[in-house]
Amino acid sequence: MSSSRLPTRGSVLARAVKCYLSCNVHQIAANTNALGALKHSFQPIKRARVTGIDGARRAYATSSGQRHDVQRYRKDVDERGRLGYYVLSKQQGALHMESAKANAIVKEFLAKQKTMDHRSNIQHLATKYRVSIEDLASLAIVTFKVPDISDKKRRAEIPPSQNAPLGGCMLQGCAQAEEPLAIMQVLTAVYLAGSTDGAPYRTLASLFPQAEVAKYRKILETLCTKAKTFPLGPEVLTLQGLFLEREGRTDRAKELYTEAVQRCHFKFTPGSRHPLQLPLVTPWNALGYLLKTEKTPDAQMQARECFKKGAVEGDDPLSCYELATLLDKADPDWLLYTSKAAASGHRQATVDLADFYHEASSKDSPLLENSLMRKALNWLLEWKRGDPAILAREWLQAASSMDHKPSALQLADYHESIGDKEGTKDYLRKVAELPSSPGQTEEWPQLVQAAKRRLAGITT
Repeated sequence: MSSSRLPTRGSVLARAVKCYLSCNVHQIAANTNALGALKHSFQPIKRARVTGIDGARRAYATSSGQRHDVQRYRKDVDERGRLGYYVLSKQQGALHMESAKANAIVKEFLAKQKTMDHRSNIQHLATKYRVSIEDLASLAIVTFKVPDISDKKRRAEIPPSQNAPLGGCMLQGCAQAEEPLAIMQVLTAVYLAGSTDGAPYRTLASLFPQAEVAKYRKILETLCTKAKTFPLGPEVLTLQGLFLEREGRTDRAKELYTEAVQRCHFKFTPGSRHPLQLPLVTPWNALGYLLKTEKTPDAQMQARECFKKGAVEGDDPLSCYELATLLDKADPDWLLYTSKAAASGHRQATVDLADFYHEASSKDSPLLENSLMRKALNWLLEWKRGDPAILAREWLQAASSMDHKPSALQLADYHESIGDKEGTKDYLRKVAELPSSPGQTEEWPQLVQAAKRRLAGITT
């Protein structure tokens, strides 16, 4: 690179960094899924008198009449839940039919379950209601996600909701009909359920017998040969590659990832995937991760190119972070790509950025020996009146809001150093909190115990 291009690159970097960092970092982790936020609160049906809980058993009813009322109440609750969720799902683009039609299809599928296998049932409904099997797969995915009533006590007094199992049966029928969206949803759940953080996906995966999963794997392999003929082709190739990589067949996995990269769209295209489709790593990141494990200089260079392609062409936060990990921390590009990832909510990038500004707050920091880096940070000296440590604490706050307890502990130490007892206690309480999700393992149990001891020693 000629020296004449360096000032231009530095000024562009400075503007890019300012664009990403001048956002309100306190709001980074506040994004939520609109569909996942839906809550139902139904009025009780007077005819359904439900008994309480007796010990560990559910006492749904004490007579056949009451039992019938309880079951009818559950069916009414399930149906009202479906109708409301279908309306919202259609508004969000997750359902391509009216809620009444969707509910009629689901009820007929349920009525014919005892006389028809799932595949035949789905094919019959597709013909009768003049919808595609892909539309029915979409309906199955939405039905599986219908939330139950929010009242835990009332929920414990009635039979479990049948919406999730019903959605699973419909999805099974669509998968047996070799519909790509259904195959992807089921097998993505199966793949993710086998990972260390796979608890959220095991409920769906558990609905499908191993014999069925084996059949779907063969269908997935067949779909790979037709990947160029349907929109989900690149994801099909990627998922098959992930299964093969897990089985140790890395050479074939690499071929599939490479083909998927060639066929995929790097920029997000509305409607390219179902809004409730389970998350799947992008093919360029999958290929980059695989190359990164090979450790040879050539493989490392290829991995870097994969991540750079995702960062530049796809504006992918994960690619930005992975690319930054392959760069020197004193390289201005490290700051640019780490800032992009952090501004998009990548937790580790946020932590790394806080560490960077803490280190940069020292006048003798080696990070500032690079003239391009110093130029990129000149705006910071004006915006924050000369103290990067302020920005370091703001990124720590952002990391803390993402449940990064080491960052919360650093903030507790800071508030203690300035004599802010309430601020110290607030952050120590955050460290001492139990994980919010049921069954979630505590990442930093030692920090939790240390925070509890410190809280006990602080006088009110």
